[in-house]
Amino acid sequence: MRADGLVATNNHVITNTKTGRLYDEILFALPDKNDPVVSSARFRLRLLLVNKEYDLALLRIESKATGEPLPKSFTFPAVEIADSNKIKVLEDLFIIGFPEKGGTSVTVNHGYVEGQDPLAKWIKTDARVIHGNSGGAAVNSEGKLIGIPTRVVADDQSIDKDGDGLPDGSRRYGAVGFLRPSTLLLAMIKQLDQKKGEPEPSPLSAPAITGSSKLVTVRGVVSSPGGEPIAGALVGLVSAGQATVSENTLLTWGSANAQGQFILNRPVPPGRYTLRAKAVGHELYTSDVEITGDGPPLTIEMRPTRNR
Repeated sequence: MRADGLVATNNHVITNTKTGRLYDEILFALPDKNDPVVSSARFRLRLLLVNKEYDLALLRIESKATGEPLPKSFTFPAVEIADSNKIKVLEDLFIIGFPEKGGTSVTVNHGYVEGQDPLAKWIKTDARVIHGNSGGAAVNSEGKLIGIPTRVVADDQSIDKDGDGLPDGSRRYGAVGFLRPSTLLLAMIKQLDQKKGEPEPSPLSAPAITGSSKLVTVRGVVSSPGGEPIAGALVGLVSAGQATVSENTLLTWGSANAQGQFILNRPVPPGRYTLRAKAVGHELYTSDVEITGDGPPLTIEMRPTRNR
């Protein structure tokens, strides 16, 4: 991720699934320039930051695998990080990694951005993502990092081969790969930089800083300037600055009851959003809001539509 040896991967990649504990030792290898299959340099990694909610981890190369310290002038090749908020559906992307079924050399698979889930923090793609791609890189056509391949969901359908009305096999019609957006990594790096000057954990198995965001149920009240409740008003949240409201951009929504009170249907992580509301006979309402776990209920004041 950076020339100083900062490395990103999935938390499940560095965790023993049988014990649920971090591996005692994790090594990092750079490919030999003359033979990309043979690793000429091995380094030891130190765990710095974990976000279990989004299955991400940051580590730093701290020494050679033999224990020798790195020269102060030593730098590593690093990928440039793109703003994943700016990607669009049908953009090209490439999955780069070492899947266990792909042999000892790196594999590259081309695909497209199929969609985004901004609330659950996913980018969806039709590019082939298989076991071993986890923790690798998803880059755009410029080679900039837009996400980390994290999971895949296959479309397996039961089939009846002998016509007895009971399924006796299955057929795979495709799969959707899920990437964690690069913006999550940028937020983790910012959190890490803010911790500079504090002692880092020494053994790899020691607890690391854990970043997570507790989801918040959004509630509030809709009223007119005179304080009368507006029943039936539709209220929704979109990403901050989002100009349009559609099925793809709406993160959570709800409607006001007879007392003008509403509770949105899906909790959201704390952060800044754009609040939108509409009601018959009233002007559209738009406002940027900060959602926090301990904040007061939202108050929406909608003005009557002006007669022309």
